[in-house]
Amino acid sequence: MPEATTSISRRFRELRERAGLSENEAGQQIGVSVWDIEAIEDELTSCYSPVQVRKFCHVLSARPRELFHITTTEPALSAAELASLIRAECHKRGVTLEQFEDAVGWYLSRCIDPPERLLEDMSMDGLQWLCRELGIHWHRLILSL
Repeated sequence: MPEATTSISRRFRELRERAGLSENEAGQQIGVSVWDIEAIEDELTSCYSPVQVRKFCHVLSARPRELFHITTTEPALSAAELASLIRAECHKRGVTLEQFEDAVGWYLSRCIDPPERLLEDMSMDGLQWLCRELGIHWHRLILSL
């Protein structure tokens, strides 16, 4: 398993090599340029959704928690639970979902119903921003993938 201090792009490459896949083979199965993911440090988190990351990990015969080196013992958090937390936070702050979007920096109203769209339409970075605003660790969502 790649070390915790290893960058995500490097862990991705190590997992791809462990799976015995060339860049071209992995790229064909994943449907994106593997070179970009491995060469540009924030490419994976800024451009791809949790659902896409789950697909990438499936191709690499790895689990998302391994790619992100997640060691938390906190329970996994489903998309439905995340949607409930968003609504509860809006209620607690006395703001609309659209007002909460301004704090998060993401159009939540476009992807909260059904809740699974949160994991399809948001980038990994967007998910991290949302979780930070909710006061929860984004790793909990990765555990549900």
